[in-house]
Amino acid sequence: MRLAARVLLALSLLMPLPASALIGGKPAPAGIASQAALIVSTRGASCTGVVLTRDLLLTAAHCVQPKADYAVVVFESAGPKLVPATRIALHPRFDPEHFRTRKPTPDLAIVKLSSPLPASFRAAQLSRDIVQPKPGDEFVLAGYGIAAESDEKSAGKLRTVTLPAIGNTIDSTGVIMVRLSAGGGKAAGACTGDSGGPVYKEREVAAVIGWSTGAKGRACGHVTGATLVAPQLGWIAETAQALGSSIGN
Repeated sequence: MRLAARVLLALSLLMPLPASALIGGKPAPAGIASQAALIVSTRGASCTGVVLTRDLLLTAAHCVQPKADYAVVVFESAGPKLVPATRIALHPRFDPEHFRTRKPTPDLAIVKLSSPLPASFRAAQLSRDIVQPKPGDEFVLAGYGIAAESDEKSAGKLRTVTLPAIGNTIDSTGVIMVRLSAGGGKAAGACTGDSGGPVYKEREVAAVIGWSTGAKGRACGHVTGATLVAPQLGWIAETAQALGSSIGN
């Protein structure tokens, strides 16, 4: 009840205003919208999740690591509905200090829901390609985060943006972080609330959004970092099985 009261109050304040997400983004097409979900918590934060099955989401570990109650918001004609999370599995090698150390970490977690999402949601296809992206390779990012850094009320609607890769960072355990940026002084990329969102290469989810940087003192719209999922497919499948669901990848 505590989670429901806080979230529904926040949504009631946010919904009457034009909602958007991702710096420089546009409304997500139906295919992508069916594979992503909005995750909220009693600590007042929100993130994005990738649908693995109708009762399992893949997201960023830093989104769901802090102690709190978490749920997915389902937008229905009668109003927003909450589907609570019952279990959360963080990647065992996730380092919550990585924002300070700047070292790659498997910033991934799986969220188990109390009941299946509506039939309008469907499982995303995860990429098996472990080859490091080349500079210039294009990816489509999706997230429910804010569209204007100074305007929290611009969050709440799934949007996408297409960005090229500009480089990779890899550690000794095989964790690959891909860096994406529009460059040329253009503000485009992830922001608050987009963490955990899918990063598509063609029609497959190649990575999960982890962090963003901004230019000229800002925090968003400059470079976006994402964790490649292919090297972590073994952990994802094993964890999904342990949580009572099998994924199709």
